[in-house]
Parts: sequence; structure tokens; C-alpha cells
Amino acid sequence: MQPQVSIIIANYNGRDLLQKCLESLSNVNYKNLEIIIVDNNSTDDSVEFVTKNYPSIILVKLDKNKGFAEPNNIGAKIAKGQFLLFLNNDTVVTENFISEMINAIITDKKIAICQSLLLKPNGDIDSSGDFLDDLGVVYNSKTKIDHIREISSARGASMLIRANIFEKLHGFDEKFFVSFEDVDLCWRAWILGYRTLMIPTSIVYHLAGSTIKKIKSEIAFHGFKNQLAMKVTNFEPILGIKNMILFFCIYGTREFKIWLDYTFSGSTKLASTEYENTIAQKPSFKIIAKSIMWIISNYGYLLKKQRVVNKNRVYSTAVLKKMHIIHNVKQ
Repeated sequence: MQPQVSIIIANYNGRDLLQKCLESLSNVNYKNLEIIIVDNNSTDDSVEFVTKNYPSIILVKLDKNKGFAEPNNIGAKIAKGQFLLFLNNDTVVTENFISEMINAIITDKKIAICQSLLLKPNGDIDSSGDFLDDLGVVYNSKTKIDHIREISSARGASMLIRANIFEKLHGFDEKFFVSFEDVDLCWRAWILGYRTLMIPTSIVYHLAGSTIKKIKSEIAFHGFKNQLAMKVTNFEPILGIKNMILFFCIYGTREFKIWLDYTFSGSTKLASTEYENTIAQKPSFKIIAKSIMWIISNYGYLLKKQRVVNKNRVYSTAVLKKMHIIHNVKQ
């Protein structure tokens, strides 16, 4: 029998997006599944649309917008499936996208997480996986691949994970609110000795950020402070402090170099890992300051999380570098 898959979709004012997403889900060839939609107090007719047209879908209505991490955790708590499939509302799936990931993940119990190959509507690659550099900076791959490969992190736009491992990891970090909560989860999974894979035959079309464009400045803040938070919690303690200092020194040097290149040659070349390009937009000074203040005010929480992560650590950062899960920065 097919293992049950629980598809969890967080929604906020995405009625038109939901319609396309749910229509595509109705055509998948995987039958043992349930769909859970967690609505972030939408003010459009998302709830009415789902209630009227998809009565079999489990619908959870929240009293306010709680971002991405908490709504997905709420959906996971009521899910019955052996596998959880986190799916963005701005996706259109292909017929076999679930079965292709399931076929891969069941081959090895150490494979905890899989990501679909995310394509833009025009067929260009949106993401073939995320990667981390040795300072904990996140990079997105747009490399065209035709084989299953290990990646540092799967994108939450279409991420399959074993339900028992999600519970073991205590789900997404709800203090992240939105942005990089998927990277944090996958990084912690690698630390515990589990694997994350990109499955290129599982294809999902992604409009990329359609829901969050309306709150761009808030997303920029969460993105930067969450990247800082992961440096504190997911590296070994001394290495975390060292990398935080190096990050700001190197980040400042990079920005100055980019400014010089642009001023004198018009070049806007960005730093990259061995073969990936950065996905994070440059934050303003205000966002950087606000993020640092958040880290300071939440340091007690971050320190507690750091202790839990390192107490259960199986793979050190040095080992993850040897495995090419954490990559060297190439200037």
C-alpha cells in the first residue's frame, strides 16, 4: 500500500493562487493523501472558496496572520500521514510529483527530506536546492540537474518530510515567522545524521513569492535575522561566535568591494559558493540594526536551542564540509 501523505498548505489572501494549486492537485496520480489548508485569517474569499468547492479538504482558520512556520506546525499536528508534504499556495504541481519523491525517500530511512525541482511558469529553474556556505549564508541553486543529489536544504515550496522526523526536530522554528525556516529545519536534520535530497523528476511550477510581495520589508527583516539566528544555533558554540564575527567582517568587505566594482567598472558580480548564487537581497542598515537587536533580545531562547542542537549532534560542521553539505565561499 502507498504510505499516506498529508499535504499542508499555509494560505494568506491567496484565493486565485489556491484555485490553480488545488486544481492541479486533483490530477496527481498519488491517491493515499489528505489535504490540510491552514488559513492566516485571509480577508479575501479564500475560506469560502475552499469550503464551497473542496469540502473534503481539512480547513483550519486562524485568528491572525501567523506567517509560514507556525501554520505549518499547526497543520502537522493534526496530520495523519506518515509523510508531510509542505506546499506553497502559489504552486502548480505535476501528476507524479508526489510519487517520485516517495519512491526516493522510502529507499533509505536516513533520507528524511526531499524537494521537488521548482520551475518558473516559463520553464526556467526557480530552485534545484539550497546550499550553505561555511559562514552559514544561504545560497540557491538554479543548476539544471537530471539526477538525484544531496542538498543542504529543501525549499518549503514543495518539501516532503517523514512525519516522525519532523516531530523529532520539533517542527519549524516558530520564532522565524517566515523565511529560512525550511533551511533551519534541514540543517538540523543533517546535524542529526539525516539526509536531504533533490528529486529532479518531481516537478512543481512555482510563482515564487506571490503571497509575500505585499509585506516585502517585513520579509527582509525576518530573512536577515533568521540567517543570523541559525549561525548562533546550528554551528558549534565557539564556531558560531567566530562565524558571526567573520560574517560581519566579510560581509562588510564584500559590500565595499561590490560598491567599488560598480562605481569604477559597472560590475555587480556577487559572491558565491563553489557553484551557487545568493538568494538573499541586500538588507538596509535599518534592517541589519533591527535584526541584531532581535538576536540580543532573544539570545536566551537561541542559546537554549543551541544546546539542544549540539547535545544531539551526529555530524559536526567539519564533517558536513567534507560531505559538501556546507560549501566553501568562492570570491
